[in-house]
Amino acid sequence: MSPTRRALLRSASLGALALGGCLGAETSDDGDPSRSAESRSGSDGDPTVLKARNPGGEAVVVDLAVEGDDAEDDAGTEGGDDDVDPVPLSRELVTSDERAAELTVAAGVADEGRARVRSFLDDTDYETETVFVAPASIESCYRYRIRSVSWRPGHVEYEYCRELRPPDAACEADTRDAVGLLFRLPAALRSPLSGSGSSGRSPCRAVGTEYDRIDANATVPGSDTALGDTGTSGPSADETGGDGS
Repeated sequence: MSPTRRALLRSASLGALALGGCLGAETSDDGDPSRSAESRSGSDGDPTVLKARNPGGEAVVVDLAVEGDDAEDDAGTEGGDDDVDPVPLSRELVTSDERAAELTVAAGVADEGRARVRSFLDDTDYETETVFVAPASIESCYRYRIRSVSWRPGHVEYEYCRELRPPDAACEADTRDAVGLLFRLPAALRSPLSGSGSSGRSPCRAVGTEYDRIDANATVPGSDTALGDTGTSGPSADETGGDGS
């Protein structure tokens, strides 16, 4: 007996539903947020970045995990040093809460800066975001402004400029400070950092900062040593916390 028209239509409908279910499952896999974010490249001209300073120090963010390894080695050695210093963190992509918990702040960083770094790391949603840590150094009386950041899996680059700090920021001529730059990238970059770069200019252009000279022979306790017009603009959008760093 030949199949009826209704039976043929029903068979076709069931086949379409089965095919649609397969296609739907494939789309769901590809729609996984972490896989989607991992595959994306991007850039941000107004990035979320924290800048913390360690006056006269060598680092801002340090790695407790490396300290633990060294401490275990020393424990098995007669006369080993119990006060092993944490190792300064090099450029790294922080991709999980567990890794963030292994990082801390160097002793020379002010309490306010320590709290801001800890909060920045802890408040990041590592399911959809990544923290890029970039150590730097700068003359005590200057600061960085971050102009942009771009990323792709395993690679991050940022652009910056350099300008004098506000007149009320204490600094010391002929001294360099460690600076920790922490960028919060809106992508879950699971690949290890394989490359990074930075480029910049000095001084900054078109940022509205009017003071332009500091007495190079003095420790700068405040605006008395800023010569000329001491008017300043407020912190830019790329400065989290606005501490004049």
